[in-house]
Amino acid sequence: MTATEFQVNEVFDIAARGGLVVVGAVRPGEFVGVPSLYDKATGNPIRVLGVDHPTPRTTRTGETILVVDRADADYAKSGRLWTTNPAPGGT
Repeated sequence: MTATEFQVNEVFDIAARGGLVVVGAVRPGEFVGVPSLYDKATGNPIRVLGVDHPTPRTTRTGETILVVDRADADYAKSGRLWTTNPAPGGT
């Protein structure tokens, strides 16, 4: 089975939100429900709290918005790659 990947494009820490707002691209396909994701480089689990509503921008670009636990801020950086495959390196 092919792993689905999430490329982190932007991260926003909005104090009123329950976690970090992470905007990125999903490939291939899309998520159904709240995904279980892992940092592809380290295998560290990413605590996804929810999938946010699309905005006009994300509808236009095809991006997805995730809300992620602030404890995972070290992995929520532009350019990071997260995967549904739990093995380090995404094997």
